[in-house]
Amino acid sequence: MSRENKTLIPIRRTATEVKRYRVLMKIVPAAIIVSALVLIVGYVVSALYMRFGAFTVSINKFDNLDYSLTLSESRGFESFSSRLNAEISETITNIDGETLPPYLDNIDGTHNGDNYVAYTFYFKNTGEKSVDYSYELYITNMTLDIEKAVRVRLYVDGEYTDYAYPRTDGIEGPEPGTVAFQTGNTIVKKVVRNFAPEAITKYTIVIWLEGNDPDCVDKILGGEFKIDMTLEVVGEAATDITNSAT
Repeated sequence: MSRENKTLIPIRRTATEVKRYRVLMKIVPAAIIVSALVLIVGYVVSALYMRFGAFTVSINKFDNLDYSLTLSESRGFESFSSRLNAEISETITNIDGETLPPYLDNIDGTHNGDNYVAYTFYFKNTGEKSVDYSYELYITNMTLDIEKAVRVRLYVDGEYTDYAYPRTDGIEGPEPGTVAFQTGNTIVKKVVRNFAPEAITKYTIVIWLEGNDPDCVDKILGGEFKIDMTLEVVGEAATDITNSAT
């Protein structure tokens, strides 16, 4: 059959169909935009985060002038003080602690990363006698039960321990791979014996929100968490040899 003999069928639309088409062309783009906004809002809501205040390290005064302790952000103690403040006000989301970098104890001062905070400082006996001292890491502010999903890593001269709130799933004991907080507000408190004159100890604090914790849920969204640390002389050392922790 030749092309000239083909029957052409005209396409006609009624006024109602045209109107319906135009309405659909207005509705469909709007619906796509609304759907996208819903997805974005859903993502923002599901991203758990917490806020930090400044982290403070301080030395409690001791009456005996023979005992002198000091803090610095550098091993050389070019500048030193009895109080250090790390301005680490951050908003961070939950992460897997296994993804933390391995060099967290190698940078002095404040060295926050993506979704974690980190601070390194040095502690020195500038007195004339060996002393026993204690260090305490404690929570000063916590809201919305966010402390149940927080992890606090404490390095002491390169060796670290991860601390966490005790398990809340009915199983007694600490979260896997951690040591449980000593009390509701005290993360850890220890005594270091025989801290000799001119001895230096390096500390690093790392804090993050553990995404694998069962308590890392939407209800802690917007929670706040703040910790501080104090160090203080508890007495003159019984012996004047190498220092050790108990």
